[in-house]
Amino acid sequence: MKIYQIMIIALVALVVFGCGSDKSVFVAQTVSPTDTLKNFIEASKKKDVAAIKKTLSKGSLELAEKSAEMQNTTIEELFKRDNAEMLNEVPEISSEKIAGETASVEVKDRTGGFETIPLVKENGVWKLAFDKYQEAMMEKMRQEMKLPEPKNAQPDNADSSLPAGNKTKTDK
Repeated sequence: MKIYQIMIIALVALVVFGCGSDKSVFVAQTVSPTDTLKNFIEASKKKDVAAIKKTLSKGSLELAEKSAEMQNTTIEELFKRDNAEMLNEVPEISSEKIAGETASVEVKDRTGGFETIPLVKENGVWKLAFDKYQEAMMEKMRQEMKLPEPKNAQPDNADSSLPAGNKTKTDK
């Protein structure tokens, strides 16, 4: 019986003190989405690849792997590239929203507008979901391309009875 008590105490000590670098499992699970973004930026400034990877979702890491492969480099080299201009400081954060296993952090961009950075919870820890960000940007571009032209955008010699992109009266 005493051996089981020792094993349980050792197991609890291992979980509390031995998992992770300088933070325990319990601390890692309480990091907010905003803190995850800040940790990513700090790790990027230091070019700490291991710390960068800890902040990224599985999908983001897969996206980075594909990008590195396309550029004939490694993911480590991709993360080490000089991006100091892009990540010189933590941007102004407008809001943080959490909805179950997903979250978003709204940050001010260089133009004064706001960008929404998505996060997902993996194994109880918030991770940046740049794959979701890329999907949202692609969808936004698709939507913008499908917008109808304003009615006053047709050339003066266009036949309004013909669909846009078809011949004009002078082309007949």
